[in-house]
Amino acid sequence: MKICNKEELRLFEDTLEQCRDSVLVLTPEGNQYDLKNPMEKYLGIASLIGNEDPELYASSYADEMKLFRYLEKTA
Repeated sequence: MKICNKEELRLFEDTLEQCRDSVLVLTPEGNQYDLKNPMEKYLGIASLIGNEDPELYASSYADEMKLFRYLEKTA
């Protein structure tokens, strides 16, 4: 998943605020960031904006559905 513009970034941050549990970004280099952790949030978002192709994981089904709704909006 990649964030391509300011509107997608705003929608993604709004979606993250709605998530209750951990949302993890795993980069191809093996770095892992918990987007619900304030110390890791911006590093994780930066990896979603950069040229990498990171993977996104939600810790709960409810949060996963929120992320799917985000993806539907930005597709």
